[in-house]
Amino acid sequence: MITDDPGTPGNGRWENNFAIAFEHQPNEWSFDAPAIDLNYGWGDHIQLTLQSSAAFLKRSDHGVIAGVGGTEAAVKWRFLDEERSGIDMSMFPRILFNVLHSSARRGLSEDGTRFQIPFELAKSFGRIAVGAEFGPLVGSVGRGEFLYGVVGAAEVTKRTSIMAEIHAASRTNFSRDVVTLNFGWRHNVTEHAIWIASLGHEVHSGANEPLAFVGYCGVQLLY
Repeated sequence: MITDDPGTPGNGRWENNFAIAFEHQPNEWSFDAPAIDLNYGWGDHIQLTLQSSAAFLKRSDHGVIAGVGGTEAAVKWRFLDEERSGIDMSMFPRILFNVLHSSARRGLSEDGTRFQIPFELAKSFGRIAVGAEFGPLVGSVGRGEFLYGVVGAAEVTKRTSIMAEIHAASRTNFSRDVVTLNFGWRHNVTEHAIWIASLGHEVHSGANEPLAFVGYCGVQLLY
């Protein structure tokens, strides 16, 4: 899902995601294939994260453009545990940048260097879990944004959960909101592999831009 959760892998453990993600607007398709998300547990409450992708862009007026997508480096600190405090809560500061400056010029990633300081929280109610994320995003190019989202998950079997999410990005004065409605599922294939997939659609764009259709399908490996 777009909204991150406050969980961390655990000391010395890896939680790595390999996926295909896409976004479709009129006359344009973009793919991250593969999208790579590497997470390492440094202690029980710290997560080190590195993300990047091979990016592809296809517009109706020209052929496929390919290259390196945006890269993200982050550290998550989970400072509240549900077992002790009744709720999980973390902060997840990150820097988003381009390994190749040509990626932004060619439309494969956002321009400039961006910084985000989101907070995540989650709480379980039996088979139901609810989470939220919120925080500012500022960059060296363009105006700052505020990102926020709410996600709910329901365990339908011991191995499968379904999820629903509302995620939004807006100007820091909460204008020009872009709101996405997203649905997904998680299925434990084995003890060490989870299949994750989601489909969503933007339902509002304050900038009067075309609404995008988004999707994600991948595997999470735990070891």
